[in-house]
Amino acid sequence: MAKQSLSALKATNKDFNNVLDSFRPVGGFREITVVTAADASHTLTEADSGVVLISAALASGAVIKLPDAGGANMVGWHTKLVFTGVGAAAYQIQLPNAGAATFAGVVTFERGAAGAGVADAVAVNRVECVIGADEKSIDLDENDVTFGGSVGTVLDIFYASSTKVVVTGRATVNVASTAVDALTATSFTGTGY
Repeated sequence: MAKQSLSALKATNKDFNNVLDSFRPVGGFREITVVTAADASHTLTEADSGVVLISAALASGAVIKLPDAGGANMVGWHTKLVFTGVGAAAYQIQLPNAGAATFAGVVTFERGAAGAGVADAVAVNRVECVIGADEKSIDLDENDVTFGGSVGTVLDIFYASSTKVVVTGRATVNVASTAVDALTATSFTGTGY
């Protein structure tokens, strides 16, 4: 059997085997609870499409490794990363260096998250960052005003093609400062894992 378009399945091809082959599961749920920077549980696979809850207080240098977008059946893969753990320091979400895929999209960085208790009073509390060309890493550090990534950060990651991984969402910054300046050059870099 084979994958078919929705219109083909509705109009002419009602073979149940084709329906099953064409079905892409909505996804499931996975939780990352291990703090250790080099832990294997930080590596996502095709099976991790869906919600990934990061409840661990990720150790400095931790890397959430995304699957290669060039792999079989990866176009259309989607995950939503939800952070409820307070990271120890800098950590990354990365694509493999060996793959052709790079990030694209826009992420909103906002100050006043876990523990800061700072009201959103001025325009510089929030900034939109457009991801530049050839970026393979999202660099986060919740206690650094130029990074973000504290409790409440939610990033949607969608594999639009074998070479483009679209990222949208909100990254919170746990810093009581009105000088939120999450620079694209700081938050997105070209080196993956």
